[in-house]
Amino acid sequence: MSEKKKPQGVASTPNIVEAYRDYIPPQCVLTMVEDLLKTVPPRYLLGLQTITLTNQAAQPSKLKKQKVWSRNRKIKLVEARGYYSPANRATRATISLHVDNILKGMRPGNLRVPFVRYFPLATVLYHEIGHHIHAEHIPIHDGKENVAEDWSDKLLEQFYRTHYWYLMPLLTTLAFLIKLGRSVKTLYRRTFSGR
Repeated sequence: MSEKKKPQGVASTPNIVEAYRDYIPPQCVLTMVEDLLKTVPPRYLLGLQTITLTNQAAQPSKLKKQKVWSRNRKIKLVEARGYYSPANRATRATISLHVDNILKGMRPGNLRVPFVRYFPLATVLYHEIGHHIHAEHIPIHDGKENVAEDWSDKLLEQFYRTHYWYLMPLLTTLAFLIKLGRSVKTLYRRTFSGR
């Protein structure tokens, strides 16, 4: 099992720990997580001690049997792409990311495409950070998963706006055209559906 620790510079920056067993992740994963954390406002990371990058095989046997709720169904914890462990009296909050589950089905070539490679990891990391924000900073009385998804969307948008600012005019135009196309299609259906 390999283990690497990132030195903790600012109090609000969590340690990033790699703990894999019988798995070699792509080299860029640690750097990608660091990039993704740079655009999260530091106040939202307060109280988050560690982000562990791991895989299914590295999980202790008690966690392999444990199940958690995900939306309306129970899944095995090791089959999840990631999970948030809230703070308690003994420990601070942590996030675990199952890198093998996150990258499952992703083609190796996709990791070379800058705009595309961040998306799978970002959605899971930001979702779990959303759980942390909900638990520690801004509790909202809505379903926990809905709140985490909302934060994930906000943080993902912030990342892309910051990291790929030069693509935003193109993406904004593309989003407008897609929305316009849907509106025209809906209008067309309503107008000509009776004929």
